[in-house]
Amino acid sequence: MLYLVAGLLCSAMVSIVLKAGGKWEYDKYGMLAVNYAACIVPFLLSESRKSIPAMDADFIRCLLFAAANGLLYLAGMTMNQVNVRRNGATLQATFSRLGVMVPTCLSVILFGERPSLRQVAGIVLVLASFCVMNMVRNPENSKSSESKPVFSLLVLGLLLNGMADSMLKVFEETGNSSLDDWFMGATFIFASLLCLIIMFIHHGRIGKRELVLGLCLGIPNYLSSLLLLKSLSTVSAYIAYPTYSVGAILVVMAASTLIFREGLSKGSRICIVMIIPAIILLNF
Repeated sequence: MLYLVAGLLCSAMVSIVLKAGGKWEYDKYGMLAVNYAACIVPFLLSESRKSIPAMDADFIRCLLFAAANGLLYLAGMTMNQVNVRRNGATLQATFSRLGVMVPTCLSVILFGERPSLRQVAGIVLVLASFCVMNMVRNPENSKSSESKPVFSLLVLGLLLNGMADSMLKVFEETGNSSLDDWFMGATFIFASLLCLIIMFIHHGRIGKRELVLGLCLGIPNYLSSLLLLKSLSTVSAYIAYPTYSVGAILVVMAASTLIFREGLSKGSRICIVMIIPAIILLNF
């Protein structure tokens, strides 16, 4: 349970760092390049004493999947930054967690898996919350378009984060499981290279702010996945995943309210109240 609590705190820290960094002027691609480079270091250290796998069909497939996953990671993290600034850290964290819907639907369509009644109920709650997000408006903020959540950006962030989660499922079904570590390591390498290429095209930079934010983001980003995996050896999956998702959202919500004084519209509050049980149901 200690690993699980530490993991959800690290996961929440990603959204909190993005929110805190929103007050700074920095090159977002330079910052993300540092973030992914920080995630590469533990992989390189763990593989330094091992031989590089043979360049066979399995390894080439692994690299191709990792390249696609790196692109999705970069797109998802970029949208997370946009949503934190435009919609607030609480809604960004909530909707990014709903990305679990994408691999669930993918498993049904491609791999013949069938969702349980609980998961169907979770999907219904998610769709209902989307309707609430669009329909309910806060009267106090009705004259300010900037105060209203941008539904399309939240959904795009959900889809991109969910597609990144789906790549692991696709690789597990079609790839070589012995290359799982290389798949994740190569994902971070490709994401970091993409960030550097985009940064140079736009004449970006990596300065002190990019280094500080990138390291502050990369360390919890890597540790959240690692600690979640470790927690699964001592905590049942049906307990770990809902606790991890909902716990991270609650921590972000508390930090947004207490530290950043971030308010929520009536529609956003109703939406979050509906989404938290939806996440629990989808993860069972």
